[in-house]
Amino acid sequence: MHPVSILTFGIFFAGYITARWDLVTRLYELAIFAWDHGVITRAAKGFAVLSIFFLLFLIPIQRIAAHETELESRTPEAGISAREQLRRRGSF
Repeated sequence: MHPVSILTFGIFFAGYITARWDLVTRLYELAIFAWDHGVITRAAKGFAVLSIFFLLFLIPIQRIAAHETELESRTPEAGISAREQLRRRGSF
């Protein structure tokens, strides 16, 4: 008899299907538990608060920083950089 037979594949397949079914039912039970205990609504509220924080604070700060960077951009005729000055003095 061959070591890998139809029976071996059948046992493997049955175990695989059983494990998959168990995972699906546990996921379903977890979803029901989360809904009953308000986890979904708390997560949605947290997402909304973080989104508002991002829109009100982080985006304006990024825009201000981009604007300041644009105002203070170095051009070749503006002189040498601080790094180059330190390198020439031997301090860097």
